[in-house]
Amino acid sequence: MSKLQFRPRVAFTAASALIPYQPVSLLGGASALDDTVVRSGSVNDLPIGFTIASIAAGAVGAILLGGVAKGVAAASLGNGALVGVGSTNGRLIPLVPSAAATAMALRYVVGVALEDAADAGEFKVLLRPSQLI
Repeated sequence: MSKLQFRPRVAFTAASALIPYQPVSLLGGASALDDTVVRSGSVNDLPIGFTIASIAAGAVGAILLGGVAKGVAAASLGNGALVGVGSTNGRLIPLVPSAAATAMALRYVVGVALEDAADAGEFKVLLRPSQLI
């Protein structure tokens, strides 16, 4: 198994305490907090990257914006699956396009699973944040 390469990384401020392997989203809003991230809480939050280490609330830490990261599964999934945030703890679930999707029901993909995982298992994910249609 190859070693994970954590690049590129950009410094952001954590709005609350973050643990490793969590997808994060920008806090949002036009304010002085535009470099602040929060844990992504659902498939409706656009993830910008992943934590690679713990970051205390208010502290600055590195966020992985591309490449391969570790994710934690919230359900069984297979390699090649599109994955998105499945719970407020940042765990990932497999996603499939839906004919019922509308502009009112935006869903976002974190990336592509590079290996199989069981519920609560760690797996490699290729980061490719995008909107699922």
